[in-house]
Amino acid sequence: MAQNVYDNQDFFEAYAQLSRSVNGLNGAPEWPSIVKMLPEMEGLNIVDLGCGYGWFC
Repeated sequence: MAQNVYDNQDFFEAYAQLSRSVNGLNGAPEWPSIVKMLPEMEGLNIVDLGCGYGWFC
């Protein structure tokens, strides 16, 4: 059985301190570039079918 790296307490604690883990998308270095490419979405119903926390919604 493969081990989940997040089960390693040292790894999880370090990962939890990363800027993106603490600040969500505002902590992701790629976020400003992605926002510039997105059209205006105010008032639209959006489905985020990707994986993760749904921050793009």
